[in-house]
Amino acid sequence: MSVDHNREDNIEGGKPSSTPENSLTKKIFLNLLIGMFFLMVYFYFSQSFGSISTSFIKNPELSIQFGATLLIFTFLSVLAGPIRATILGFLGELIYQLSFYESLKIEWSIIVALIGLTVSIYKYKPLKYKDGIKVYYTFLTLMISSVLISVLIGAVQFIISPSMSLETIIGDYGFNYFMQALLSIVFIVPFLLLLYDRFLAKKERHIYHLFLTHHPIYQSDHTFFLKFGRTYIYFCSRCSGAILGGIFTAFLIDILRKAIGFSISPELAVWLCIFLPIPGIIDWGTQRLLYRKSTTESRLFTGFIIGVALYFLAFTDQYYFFMLFLVIFYFSLVGILMWLGQKRALKQEQEAENNIPSFEEDQYE
Repeated sequence: MSVDHNREDNIEGGKPSSTPENSLTKKIFLNLLIGMFFLMVYFYFSQSFGSISTSFIKNPELSIQFGATLLIFTFLSVLAGPIRATILGFLGELIYQLSFYESLKIEWSIIVALIGLTVSIYKYKPLKYKDGIKVYYTFLTLMISSVLISVLIGAVQFIISPSMSLETIIGDYGFNYFMQALLSIVFIVPFLLLLYDRFLAKKERHIYHLFLTHHPIYQSDHTFFLKFGRTYIYFCSRCSGAILGGIFTAFLIDILRKAIGFSISPELAVWLCIFLPIPGIIDWGTQRLLYRKSTTESRLFTGFIIGVALYFLAFTDQYYFFMLFLVIFYFSLVGILMWLGQKRALKQEQEAENNIPSFEEDQYE
């Protein structure tokens, strides 16, 4: 498919050919992005509704209830696949316990990891549910997972508390989880996956918009895409790195604050805000001045640390006027580099035009 370089709207049925699909940096960045999203969803859903382990640790008695965290965790696990779901399930539960439990229940981190593994073995693929029988297979997978995890929870509880009666272990733990899974995921998740597939995988779409990419299509090497089903959405590499850097830092600091009471001093935040943007300005500025061409790797990395600096800006209120001066200075520097880069580009264009022999000169020679 040929692409009009002046076009800056949605692309239907094609893709920018210069966008790297399988680079190592893109894989690392996308896995970090998926991992952060997964962990944040699990952590904050658990904070609001309780984690998967909460009802068994805080209130260990039989009660029929809807598991909001179990639902969102299962849905994301099927989309992410067994390896990611296993690792992120373990980490998500561990991080939650470190932040809110008085002591670690590592067995529950393992159980949550195994939930992620068993529910995602029958992994989602685009157009999977075009064949209706696949919905039934997903339902069957979730039912088998629910039974296996129920038995596992009962066995773990028997090992931890051998003095507990078998009736209590079966009812308050094994059967309790099975009923929660039956109510929360076995019937609902297949339906959600079917909707996801119908809306985002029915046809291949490439959404490339200037608002998200900041670059025309002929500069698509400055972008990367996120894939949802068969829908590709393109984003600016450096801006995406900055967003991920800010979100990652905010999440990490929030966990450390809740787990160990960690806090950032205003002085440290000021120093970070001074030095962290410098690599990004150098990378962008040297590219703007046409001395070199930056790479996807450098854009993502420098964007990431700029995002970290932007987050720490919130901790510098004691040095408000100094930070205001610093922000104005950096924006002024960017403006100057932009102006110089434009002048340099125009000069090179003029030199190139002057070096092209005219038609009359060619005829005369």
